Amino acid sequence: MKFISGLKGIFKTPIYIFIISAFTLVWILILVNSFYSSVIFGLVVLVFGGSILYYAIILFLISFIKPIGELKKWLLFVIYVITILSTFVLNRLVFFVISEFFFIVLLTINQFFTAFFAFKFCMDSSIEVDNYLYKKEKSRILTRLIEFFVFYLLNLWFSLMILKFFSTTPTILLLVVIRILQILFWVNMSLIVIVILRLIVTKKFSAFIALFFLLTLFYTLYILIDYLYGTFFSSTSVDPTYVLISFVLDWFLFLYILGTVYSKAGFIQTKLKFLKLDTIALFLIIMKIYVQVSKIVPKIVAVDMQILQAGGLFVIFVFFNLLFGIYSILTHNRKKKNKSNQD
Repeated sequence: MKFISGLKGIFKTPIYIFIISAFTLVWILILVNSFYSSVIFGLVVLVFGGSILYYAIILFLISFIKPIGELKKWLLFVIYVITILSTFVLNRLVFFVISEFFFIVLLTINQFFTAFFAFKFCMDSSIEVDNYLYKKEKSRILTRLIEFFVFYLLNLWFSLMILKFFSTTPTILLLVVIRILQILFWVNMSLIVIVILRLIVTKKFSAFIALFFLLTLFYTLYILIDYLYGTFFSSTSVDPTYVLISFVLDWFLFLYILGTVYSKAGFIQTKLKFLKLDTIALFLIIMKIYVQVSKIVPKIVAVDMQILQAGGLFVIFVFFNLLFGIYSILTHNRKKKNKSNQD
């Protein structure tokens, strides 16, 4: 996948290795603190995480002037020492009451990027599987029909399992889950109609759409568990399995976004001349660090707002599914046609 080559490009710069590794450590420490709720330990994590945040912000500002890779090591070290001192002085300004506006803004941007790249991962993965089966000329018809029906049936089965799981939760949560699955169902049906129409007109079958449905269902499940289920139950008990799965998925999406952006280095440098690759990468890192480190302080966003955030993330994700899903179906068929003509 292209995002892997993008990640290789990121990790060629030592400073990114340090920032991403340090942030991952902070993220893990935040999860550990969620189990023990130690004030002293929380303050230590806050200072450490805050220093990484300020460090990324300063490098972000420098990136407008000079590539980060050209900075001397001693200068990078001095900047980090300054950021540690700044954290002690400015942590209340950034992470506490008057920072609610910054939190909501960065969280919204984070949701937008997360939803888009989650959609992109689901679509790219399903298309890659379908392309692999399409190359097998002797068996492509049978294998792609099996691909479509098996993944479609799995999608229905997992939907029923999700409903069964949430049927034991509070009524308000169950109703939200039912409404979300209903929306997802009608979006999928809309895409199925497009697939059928394209099949009739062009004789090309977008078998990948069933796997796409299944992957988007998994991401929807992630939204339900990470935002809604966590909102209702994390205050009374912290389930290690829930925490671990949430962390792994969120961390993977974070790296996927960074890798995908870096894999588009040529496009960014050509089309977006006013922005450097370092500037975009550091902005994405700042956005994620702030949202995660803010979790170590007392909640600055009400439960109703958290539910609204989950709904917003789902709406954005559904928008990408419907709009770009239709576009991807048409484009994928066209590519196949062009390829067959060349053969």
